[in-house]
Amino acid sequence: MMQKNLLFGLTFGSVIILAFFFHALQGKPPLIHIKGAAIGPLVYNESHQLPVNDSDGFKNSSAHMVESFNMLGYLLMNDTTKLKKIYAELFETFPTSFSPRFKNPCWFNKRSKLRCLPYFYQIGMPKCGTTDLWNKLIKHPQIQNVPKEPHWWAKRRNGWTQTPIHAPQVLRVRHMTGKEDDASLEWYLNWFEAFAVQDIKKNHKLVFGDGSVTTSFTPLGHWRTDFPGAKDPPVSLPDLMHSLQPEAKIIVILREPVSRFYSAHLYNGGRNSRSFDRAVKDSLECMATCLSRHTDRFCAYQQTCDQIFRGMYSIYMTDWIKAYGHDKVHVIRLDEWVTTPIEEYKKLLKFLEIDMLSNNTIKSIVEQKVQNSQKKKMKKAGEMLPSSRKLLEDFYRPYNRALAELLNDTNFLWDYG
Repeated sequence: MMQKNLLFGLTFGSVIILAFFFHALQGKPPLIHIKGAAIGPLVYNESHQLPVNDSDGFKNSSAHMVESFNMLGYLLMNDTTKLKKIYAELFETFPTSFSPRFKNPCWFNKRSKLRCLPYFYQIGMPKCGTTDLWNKLIKHPQIQNVPKEPHWWAKRRNGWTQTPIHAPQVLRVRHMTGKEDDASLEWYLNWFEAFAVQDIKKNHKLVFGDGSVTTSFTPLGHWRTDFPGAKDPPVSLPDLMHSLQPEAKIIVILREPVSRFYSAHLYNGGRNSRSFDRAVKDSLECMATCLSRHTDRFCAYQQTCDQIFRGMYSIYMTDWIKAYGHDKVHVIRLDEWVTTPIEEYKKLLKFLEIDMLSNNTIKSIVEQKVQNSQKKKMKKAGEMLPSSRKLLEDFYRPYNRALAELLNDTNFLWDYG
């Protein structure tokens, strides 16, 4: 019996290791949970040091090996059994296939009612031009104009019922669903039933998206109780969404993180550069305390310390790309969206696999007034203090480096020096 157990263990271990090296040789990010705080091609340690990178810069290759092999983490990350147990209702009610009649992911339920999910998710990040991008994207005749942010995956599904935006629409869908809360999948499907499905019945080429920015950085439910003993979230919201809707397309627009923080500060009631300087110092002190006790991935998903965590892009993007792969995640820099919008719009249409428009038509769309701009607030508040910028650049620099390597694009360094 002991020999059989030993043989089984060696065989199982060999299969796992071979699978890992085959994955690595394909140039894909490792899928295992690495000691420290990382998922993906980068290794973060708990003292908030630089990621361990290849010395030759930004190449995706089999050189991305791991320092230690955490088998428990590997199994948690790659086995959906526990996800299916925790989110049984979702897995039981989500379709396993969609009707080929529609470009958008739609199906007929048992009562022959057409139900549809988003074709794409524009997930963030906040204060990075998401509203402007969304409003110009839905000008495409093939993309339906649905209310941008239902916030279902990240918030309503977990019991959040507030209505900071879309209040009339939320109340309308609650009435359709017949419940006071918004947590059910029925509520989410009714959201699109109310604003999109009728048109899809008439035109099968139409698609729609979900533009909720909280989807990008929110942890998956109650991970600390669902996975006791885990140092940081062993599974993520991208893992859950991919398990349910693996063919979805993910769009992200990112802004230089220091400027993003300042914009968010003013948007949320901050007055000027002096109030921002206080917020920066308080946030850095808060984050230092967290990092002294936890991994940076834990701190990024803890969502404390004011707005600073939302600029730790590499941690969130690693999870999204790990779940969906590079080919299903389209990342835009706000800089390019501002300076070369026609080219960026064309790239988006190609990524979404929808009809290409003429240059003149695209030009007429992207040259429309920028939505949700804070130019007046920024002018009144003045430039941030150089000392504030220096503190934040020092904090974000390692995460920018990690992001640049993950995306194989040095533009995401944002020239911090």
